[in-house]
Amino acid sequence: MCRDEYFSYYLYKFLARKSLVSKSLREALEEAAEDEYRHYLFWRGIVGECSSKLVMLKVLFYVVMFYLFGLTVLLKHLESKERDAAKIYKEVTGLRPDIRDAVEGIAVDEERHESAFLASIDESRVRYIGSITLGISDALVELTGIYTGSLGAFENTLSAGLAGFLAGVAASISMGIASYAQAKNEGRARPELAAFYTFLAYIAVALLLALPYFVISSLLAAFIMMLILAVAIVAYMTFYVAVLQSRSYLREFTEITVLIFGVSMLLYVIGSTLGNVLGVKI
Repeated sequence: MCRDEYFSYYLYKFLARKSLVSKSLREALEEAAEDEYRHYLFWRGIVGECSSKLVMLKVLFYVVMFYLFGLTVLLKHLESKERDAAKIYKEVTGLRPDIRDAVEGIAVDEERHESAFLASIDESRVRYIGSITLGISDALVELTGIYTGSLGAFENTLSAGLAGFLAGVAASISMGIASYAQAKNEGRARPELAAFYTFLAYIAVALLLALPYFVISSLLAAFIMMLILAVAIVAYMTFYVAVLQSRSYLREFTEITVLIFGVSMLLYVIGSTLGNVLGVKI
């Protein structure tokens, strides 16, 4: 607990200095940092010195997480850790009645921090997470299927890469228009942003999955690298959504990965069959 409070103090101080943080959230983070330092001093008086270099490594890990996933996901993840800490506080008050009031005060502070953070956060990519997820999921399923089918229909990586990327560009525009129409029919504010995020997510995945085919000459090696990138994108997306919506990360990751590989295998069989029957090799 002492080390966790020390860690939270440094992390909140770091986040409060970032220019991307709104004024209201910066004030909430600065206040939380002061509280966490006071909590750290309290626990240090009971258990002794607890700061260490490992704490700074943990802070570095969460800084990387901040840049990869954004502030909302980071704070939501920390929120789940705070719930675990609340359980420990209850156990401590049972073992040490003499510090019950102080520990209960710390628990109240933690709950106040959580409420202040959630009230101050407003990231557009979180508000449009449904549109982003739609673009990424659709791109992964369709494009991995196309590239898998290309194993039986294409003879070189450039042709396969161009076919997949051009299909991705066309599909990204189509998905953007569909997302705009859906958002408008549902009466959502700024449907053009929903369309933009869907288009951007789709085209980004299309570019990433096509990249191996433009830099690797072996069709099989490019395909394997494409699958690795696809799984990495799935891991990123499912972690993001799982944290925001308090879902099981492993279950979400497994479901989407199985779906992608299932579609890929089916289209490989179809592509190979058509290539052999029609005698077409591009």
